[in-house]
Amino acid sequence: MILKKTVSTLFGLAFVAFIVVQYNDPDPMLWMIIYGIAALISFAAAFNKTPHMLLWVTAAIFILGGIYMWPDRFEGVSIGGGQIKNIEEARESLGLFLCAVAFCSYPLLDKFAMRRTVRLQQLQKARWANL
Repeated sequence: MILKKTVSTLFGLAFVAFIVVQYNDPDPMLWMIIYGIAALISFAAAFNKTPHMLLWVTAAIFILGGIYMWPDRFEGVSIGGGQIKNIEEARESLGLFLCAVAFCSYPLLDKFAMRRTVRLQQLQKARWANL
């Protein structure tokens, strides 16, 4: 649980930082809202306030958005490496994919923690049985 809380909090803080740097984007309000939603979900996940189904569905939506936003021609993410439109679309797509990775990691970390807890309980029972 500590690992999930740490990971989701770090993702949440990263998404808040992404909100801050959107002020000079051509469409800042859209991306501030998207990253705001990602930050809220991440912080809620840190305190186990998000159902796993919501996380999976939101991740799927963000993946579809990333695919939709993917540029016709990938020219990197650095200014000066190609047409600004392609670079901007690549950055936006990668941001959406990062959100999806975050949302998928939260239920997987829960599953890992649950398995670890069950395994520790089994080891404790085995120790008591051997006494």
